[in-house]
Amino acid sequence: MNFSFLPAEVKFYDYFERATTNLLEGARLLQTLLDDYQNVEEMVGQITEIEHRGDFIVHEVTDLLPRTLITPIDADDIQRLVSSVDDALDAVYAVAQRLLIYQITDIRKPAKRLAHLIVESAQELDAAIKGLRDKRQFNQVRERIVQINTLENNGDRVLYDGLTALVSHREDIFDFIRWKEIYELLEATTDRIEDAGDVIQRVLVSNG
Repeated sequence: MNFSFLPAEVKFYDYFERATTNLLEGARLLQTLLDDYQNVEEMVGQITEIEHRGDFIVHEVTDLLPRTLITPIDADDIQRLVSSVDDALDAVYAVAQRLLIYQITDIRKPAKRLAHLIVESAQELDAAIKGLRDKRQFNQVRERIVQINTLENNGDRVLYDGLTALVSHREDIFDFIRWKEIYELLEATTDRIEDAGDVIQRVLVSNG
């Protein structure tokens, strides 16, 4: 087995940044799709490609970990971090798939609002990840994590309002079921991004 030292340390940060950049790209595509609901199959196809790219990044990190004697942060946190980012991307992909499966023809306002919150959260996570390389940036990273938490709380409120509106207009049970699932998947994406932020917070405490 070939072991790596310093070059592998750099690679882990590279993989983190690739993962969050990939998530942000997927989130922006989903936002564009929900804002301007056109070329749906093509857009979902692009999100699918991004999701596959995310799986490859997780595989690369998982393969590199056992070949690395010295990791820049705790090995378990490395796995948790890249997995939580991938989980968020999986949720983005799940939303895109549901749009096709449930034959959605028009997009409701809560879904659009949640998509925007996802993009904002992904932007904050991407910026936080890029600050992990330098301890001098840890204070700014903490501020990004606080903002991620705030955005997740906003997502909870949008979900609550969206579900409340569905319940008050539930004449069509199929419409209720499909939009309930889509809203919940969108909000779950902000949860997964918050999970990644929690891992970063733990890294800051351990390495600050």
